[in-house]
Amino acid sequence: MKYDSFEVAMLIKEIYASTIEIVNDNLKGSNLTHQQTMVIKLIAHKGRITISELCKEMSLAKGTMSGIVSRLEAADYVKKIKVESDKRNTYIEFSNKGIEYAKNFKQEINKSFDKIFENFTDEEVKETKENLIKLRNKLKGEKKNG
Repeated sequence: MKYDSFEVAMLIKEIYASTIEIVNDNLKGSNLTHQQTMVIKLIAHKGRITISELCKEMSLAKGTMSGIVSRLEAADYVKKIKVESDKRNTYIEFSNKGIEYAKNFKQEINKSFDKIFENFTDEEVKETKENLIKLRNKLKGEKKNG
């Protein structure tokens, strides 16, 4: 069983690396780094997010994250928003250019992943997804208990 477990873990690592490679291939024309793209994905998911939340999500120092956000702001992908009711936090959200980029990026990524699964049946995709969710939930449960 231990060998099988290790082999599964290595397969997950290999699949993750391949996924990152696909994302990077899709980024070639954007002039954005992987980290900048991750920030854009998080903003797309949350709508509005603080620097502190970005730091936590990406496990990066505040200075590093501030630099990433500043470069995205200079390129007009994001804007910083001060909220009158929450003066301690500056929120980051998309500019119009950022919204367009996020839409196009999502479409390109979806095309890439559709291609990965093109030789799978709908049932195989469903089964793979269910097993990955089960694995994720098991790992989350062990983190809480460990």
